[in-house]
Amino acid sequence: MFGSLLILLILPIVDLSRVRGCQFRPLMKFAFWFFIVNFFILMWIGQEHAESPYLEIGQISTAFYFVWFLFFVPVIGLTENSLLDTATE
Repeated sequence: MFGSLLILLILPIVDLSRVRGCQFRPLMKFAFWFFIVNFFILMWIGQEHAESPYLEIGQISTAFYFVWFLFFVPVIGLTENSLLDTATE
């Protein structure tokens, strides 16, 4: 649980996009909704009993939560930077 809060502190470091707002980042807008769906899945799983199907869903959703901050945010930022560079050339 402590890691899920600490990972929010590294978000300014791993966000490599030059555009800080999500309004002008179409890939991040699309991917943000996956994060929101994952948030609701984690809320739902948190209220269920620790039984077989819920444990696996919780583990996958928790892994996606951490992969979101450590992989998707930097990759989307770099992709949008390169797309922005090719569009302005």
